[in-house]
Order: sequence, then structure tokens, then C-alpha cells
Amino acid sequence: MTCLVFAFLVLGGVILVLIARPRNRPTHHRPGREVVHYGRQQQVVVTRPKKRKKPQVRQEPASGGGTLYTEAQVRAILEKALGAVWEAEQKSVRAQVKEQERRVAARLRQHQRESDFAELRGLHEKSRQTADLAFTMLGDARGAENTVSENIRNVHRAIKADQARGGSHVAAMRHTLDALHVDRDVLRTHRERYEQDVQRLNKETARLRDAIGANCGAPGRRWHEALMERTRRRKAERQRD
Repeated sequence: MTCLVFAFLVLGGVILVLIARPRNRPTHHRPGREVVHYGRQQQVVVTRPKKRKKPQVRQEPASGGGTLYTEAQVRAILEKALGAVWEAEQKSVRAQVKEQERRVAARLRQHQRESDFAELRGLHEKSRQTADLAFTMLGDARGAENTVSENIRNVHRAIKADQARGGSHVAAMRHTLDALHVDRDVLRTHRERYEQDVQRLNKETARLRDAIGANCGAPGRRWHEALMERTRRRKAERQRD
């Protein structure tokens, strides 16, 4: 009997210990949450997902706004607008313009004397002929540029007319318009650079002209006066026309 009582007491003590003991429950983590334990307390830190940045699309400059074209593209457009022969000739003439400018500038850095009059007069004549040839070819380039500009205006008018009829051909005409703008950009850039080359040559040629008049004695002064007189007459004739 005593043993039975003792067994009941032990069993009761075990049951009390089990009831009083804290239970370790599994912790379930939700997505996007992090559980941090500090002793017996629990703190939930919410971490929000970072927003993804949209990739930046680099826009190329539009036509007429600094677009760069390859040498092959420029050559193809010039040949289409002006002809392959013209493109080859103007390249040669432009090289002559730059070379003549270099020669004149180099000669002007040296002394000029009366004994140099014939040489310097020949150099001046060569510069004038080179500039005249370049201006003739520049006239062709201006004409081609004007033709393309007129075609652009015609396409704009055609687009407006087609839009009034429903605009079924507008997309194709806008594609043509973009191509014409590229052609005009190339022609204009080519002409402007060509003109700058010729203007530099003319500036050096004018310096040479004045140097001949100032440093080549009486022959140089007579030549300079006659040249300036012819220039004044041509200018007056152009103003009358």
C-alpha cells in the first residue's frame, strides 16, 4: 500500500513539471519578414523589396542635330546627288585648296623682296584659279542641296494632302522624308566645310596680294593697284546687275 501511494505521488510530480515547462513552438517566417529574437521577446522587422530601376534608353541625335555618318554613307549620298565623277573631282579640288593654302601661308612666313615679284605673282594667280574652280563646284553642291530642300517641301505637301484623304500613304511618305533629310544634312555639312576651306584660302591669298604690293617695290605696287581697280569694277558691275 505504501508503495502504491509513493508511485502516485511521483507520477503527480512529473505531470506538474510537464505542465509548468514552457513549450517551444516552431516559428513560421512569412515572405518578406525577418524574425529577430531578443531573449524571450520577439521583434518582427518588415523588409520591403527594392524597386527595380528602369533601364535608361540612350537616344541618338535626330537628323540634322549632330548625327554622325560614316564615310561610305557620305560618299554614297554625294554620288547619288551629284554623280560619281563630281564626287571624285571635288575631292581632288578640295585637296588642292588645302595644299595651296598651306603653300601661301608658308611663303608669307618668309621675307618678300622686289626680286621675288614674279614668283609671288605666280603663286597668287595659282591661288585665284584654285579658288575659282572650287567656287564652281560649290555652286553645284548648293544646287543639289536646294533640289533636296524642294523635294522635302513637296513631300510635306503630299503628306498633308494624303492625310485629308485618310492618310493611307503617310507612313511610306514619312520614310521618304527621313531619307531626304539625311541627304540634305550630308550635302549641307559637305558644302559648309568646303566653303570654309575656300574662305581660308581666300584669306591667305588676300594677305599675299597685300604683301606683294607692300614689299615688291614699284612692280608690286603697280600690280596691286591694277588688281584692286579690277576688283572694284567687277563689284560695281555686280551691283548694277
